[in-house]
Parts: sequence; C-alpha cells; structure tokens
Amino acid sequence: MKVIIIGNGVAGATVASRLSGKGVEVQLFSEEPVGFYSRIMLPQALCDKEALAELVAKSDPPYLMKRPVTRIDRARKLVFSGSASYPYDKLIIATGSRSRMLDIFSVTDGACTLRTFVDAQKIGETIEDPVVVLGGGLLGLETALWVRRKGFHVTVVEVADHILARQLDHEGASILKEHLEAQGLIIREGVKVEAQKLDLRGHLRALVVGGDEELACRTLLLSLGVLPETSLAKAAGLAVDRGIIVDDYLVTSDPDILAIGDCAQWHGKVPGIVPVALSMAECAAQNLTGPAQPYEEPVLFTRFKGDGLDVVSVGSVQGPAVYKRRGTRYEAYFIEDSILTGAILIGSTEHLGFVRSHYRKPIAHGDLAPLLAF
Repeated sequence: MKVIIIGNGVAGATVASRLSGKGVEVQLFSEEPVGFYSRIMLPQALCDKEALAELVAKSDPPYLMKRPVTRIDRARKLVFSGSASYPYDKLIIATGSRSRMLDIFSVTDGACTLRTFVDAQKIGETIEDPVVVLGGGLLGLETALWVRRKGFHVTVVEVADHILARQLDHEGASILKEHLEAQGLIIREGVKVEAQKLDLRGHLRALVVGGDEELACRTLLLSLGVLPETSLAKAAGLAVDRGIIVDDYLVTSDPDILAIGDCAQWHGKVPGIVPVALSMAECAAQNLTGPAQPYEEPVLFTRFKGDGLDVVSVGSVQGPAVYKRRGTRYEAYFIEDSILTGAILIGSTEHLGFVRSHYRKPIAHGDLAPLLAF
C-alpha cells in the first residue's frame, strides 16, 4: 500500500511518521520550503533569526517532498505537482488552515498575518514601531506579548467585549488583561477598525477605530482566526462544508481519501487546535493499518502561558458556572444537564487533572466544593 499525505503540519507529519514506522510506503508533500516546525512556537521566535531557524527540524525524513500538490485526480488515483504525477492507494489530506484576512488590508503595505515560517521571516524583516495586533485570541495575545518583549510598542485591538472570548468569561479575561497590561501591552476591547490611513509612500501609518479615533500603526499583525484550507478538496469534487467532511473513521466522500487536522470537519466541528490534529493523525494511521476504530474527540484544551500566570481553558465555557476568585486565582466550572462541559483555571493548574478526568462526565455541584476551597 502506498499512502500520499498532503501537508507537513502537525497532523500530516505525525500520520506520515506513524505509517512509515509501520512499514507503509509514504510520500509527504509540503508546499513550504523548510522542513517540519512547530507553528504554535512562531510567535516567540519573531524578530530573532536564530530562534526562528531553531524551530525547523534538523533533518528531513526521506519521504518528504518540498513541493506543492496542485491537483488531485480521483479517477486515476493520482496527485499532481505541476506536470509531475504520483500514484496512491490511499490519500490523506492534511492541508491545515490559512489565516483569515480582511479585504481592506489585503494589499496594505505594513499589514501581515502570522501562519507560516515565511510569514515569520517577513515580519522580522519589515516590522516597524508602533505595532497593532488585530485580534485578542490566543495567537494574537501570544504574538503581541512576544513582540512587546522584543522592545516594540504594541496595542491589541479586539472587537469582542473581552479578550480570549472563546476561552474565557468576563471575570477570567479581566484577570488576564490586567496581567498583560502590567507587562507593557495596551489592550483595547470592544473596538472595531473602521479604516486605515497611509503615508505618502503608501505605507500604513494609522488605523481609524471607534468612529474617528486614529491609532498610530506602522505594522499591523492580523490575528483573526483561521479558515480550513479546502481548495484542493473542492477542486477534486469532495464533499466540503466549512471543512472537508469526514465520517467517524475520518474518511471523506471518497473511500480512498481521508482528511485530518484543521481542514477536516467531523460532526460539524472544525476546532483547529493541536490536540485534535494529533488525535486525528493517530486514528488515521490506525485505520489504514488496522483494525479500524472510530475517531474519538480529545479533551478540547487550550493554554496560555504568561510570565507568572497560567491560563487554561477546557471545553465550552458558556452558560452558568460554579466559580471562585481569590486575587489572581480564578476557577470556573461549567455544568450542563449534570455534565461537566468546561472549565477555566487561572493562576493555578492544581485541579487540571480533575478537569481532565471528569470532562464530559456526570458531576454533582458537591463534587466541586473541595476544589473551590482555596
């Protein structure tokens, strides 16, 4: 059996490694000019060429091909890279996602996104003070913090009424905001960018926010979330919604093609987080070498590490919660129909093990009393 994998992110690289280790013939295609690197580590390597280079694997596996796949021919079971074709028995699409871009900034000199190694190189070469990070999500805040540590003046602009809107409630977000501002960030919440101002050379000089306020900006880093990369799958005629639709075995509408990671949509979900990519990669490798097993969603877990303040969010953090705050320590547990559906832990990860073991399981309010005795 020959398996071709498209995409050298964490999902593609992991499934390729697992299959190769089991003696399967694999070919892994990557459109990037460098080998595997940890995408989530890019923010801390910004503006540091040595640190950026250190992110890349020291050697490439023999099955890695640094060339993009341009077309999939399902009828003949071929993938094309330019004019060259490569046959497969099974195909795994792990094309990941791309950064969301606003049309207003699509050709703006001074505006960029951070998704790839090349993006990070470009930012390091062109960044100018002051910097605005548009988007107060996990990546946006991490990027802002690391750029600030490099000595730049950084403002975070978030359109929602609080930062980390998907991971935190208002109380948790207020603790994190205060902590980040103490480290030199300026954070503006509930603010919408209305327009941009350019200098005489056509370079960004300011953003118009909140109606008519001008916010000085020479470098704009957009961190507005990601979109599943589905263009190859669409062109090949696979079933696509927000992502590439897969069944419980991660198989697409073509029985010989699987999709995993950020590009895959399972039960209507496209979480776009590393634990899901890793779990899908392990499941796909198992299903191609047998016996097949259905994919099980892992704990939906995100973590933000600021100096001196751990922030953990698990599952859904919407709706009523049992919570307690003491200083900068804050814990909230979200229960729906007597099931623990989510949790926020700030200032301590003492109870993370409890959350992991009880997540999506029946729980009584009395079980939480000992946790909130801090």
